[in-house]
Amino acid sequence: MKCSGWSSRAISVCSALAVALAAAGAASAHVIPTPNYIPSEGTERISFSGLNERERPMTGFTLTAPTGLEIEHAHPVPGWTEQWSASKATWTGGPLAPAANATFGLTLKATAKPGIVLMQAEQHYPGGGIVPWPVPLTVVPPEKSPSQNLALAGVVGLIGVLMVVAIGMLAWRRRALPARPRGDA
Repeated sequence: MKCSGWSSRAISVCSALAVALAAAGAASAHVIPTPNYIPSEGTERISFSGLNERERPMTGFTLTAPTGLEIEHAHPVPGWTEQWSASKATWTGGPLAPAANATFGLTLKATAKPGIVLMQAEQHYPGGGIVPWPVPLTVVPPEKSPSQNLALAGVVGLIGVLMVVAIGMLAWRRRALPARPRGDA
C-alpha cells in the first residue's frame, strides 16, 4: 500500500504519541472512550466507560469537551438523569456501586484539526468528592477516516491497545499498594 507524504507524517506523529500516551497512560486514564477517535469535520457516537474505584457509590459523572469538539447529544443511561450543553454533559442519580462499571454515551462533532484532544471526565461522590480523569481522543483527517486508511487505522488501534495495557497496569499497581485516606472521594 502506498501512503501519501501527509499519511506518512501522520503515522509517524501518531506512533510517537502512542508511545508518549503509553508512558503517561498509567497516570491519566481510567475512563475509556470507544471508539477512541473522531473524524475532523465529522460526528461520532462515543461511549465512555468508567469504573468506580472508590469505596463509596458514585452519584454523578461529567464529561467536558475541549475547544474543537462539540456535544450534540448525551445519551440516556438507565437510572441516571442526563443534562448537556455544547461543551458539558452531566449524568446524576445512579448510584454506581463500588467496583462497578458504567458506560455513558455522547454524540460528538469535531471541528479540531487532526491530533490528540483531551476530554475531561469527573466522577462525583456524596459529600462533594470529585475524581477527575483526562480522556484522550484522536481526531483523524476527514478524508482518511480509519475505515478508509488501513495504516492510520492500525496506528489508532495501537493507541487503543496501549491505553488499555497502561490502564491495566495502573489498576494492578493500585491493588498492590496499601490503602491511604483520600479525603471526600
